[in-house]
Amino acid sequence: MAAVGIAVAVYLGLGPVLGQETASWLCVLAAAPMAVAGFFSYNGLTLEQFAWAFLKSELLCAGGRRFVSENFYYTILNRKEAIDFD
Repeated sequence: MAAVGIAVAVYLGLGPVLGQETASWLCVLAAAPMAVAGFFSYNGLTLEQFAWAFLKSELLCAGGRRFVSENFYYTILNRKEAIDFD
């Protein structure tokens, strides 16, 4: 539906200015990306889901990530690592 809406808008907007033949070719060119987006699939995601996941991972939630390891064995036993490994 979006591709049809884009094509109609381009045709009605540019038809009187550029002529019918040129406007009809521009309709096809303008509607083609939206029509192809309907066939997009990446790991089971549609184009909209993929774009949202990409924006979240690269822009919204991007930042430094720290990894702090903790030895649960020594935490449970309340021991000091330095004493055990010396």
